[in-house]
Amino acid sequence: MTDQPSLSTADASAALRRSSDLLLAGTSHDQQLAAATLLENAAAAQAAGDVDRARTLVRRAKALGRDEHEDAEVCSMAAHMALFTLVSDVAEDEEPMVWLDAAETVLPSLDSAGRTELLGALLSIGADAELQLAERRALRLLVHGAELPVSVFEGRVLDVDDVLQVLAATAAYDDAVDALLGEP
Repeated sequence: MTDQPSLSTADASAALRRSSDLLLAGTSHDQQLAAATLLENAAAAQAAGDVDRARTLVRRAKALGRDEHEDAEVCSMAAHMALFTLVSDVAEDEEPMVWLDAAETVLPSLDSAGRTELLGALLSIGADAELQLAERRALRLLVHGAELPVSVFEGRVLDVDDVLQVLAATAAYDDAVDALLGEP
């Protein structure tokens, strides 16, 4: 017979918390992956002109509910992060003005939620990045009068139409970047 050391109540509680956090993180990852996949398929359906299928896929992503680990609605977070990550990657990886030139190209054509999310990404990235003077000027002109929207991480929930608008904004921004870079 082996003697197992006894745990104090505090140690046992800490172990239980760690286990619970790991379970929440795993569930969060699975929810985010499912939402991202559904939204990628919705964007493809939207691009093909199948709005009904796109709407159905977004509804399925909405049915994933709330990510308790991230404290955000899963579908809204996935839509937000797809656009934010794209803009952030372009800002970091491409020539200094490309991220802003692409935004300037698409902003006039965007509907409210897509426009709000793109402006929010521009404001967030602009606040955190070290920008060249020309970038700072161009950013100031693009976001003139815009305020940082309430984040999906602060409780903002996008409805199905909002998500479709953000998907359209993401696709338009990606296309604008490709055009600026001379890619098909």
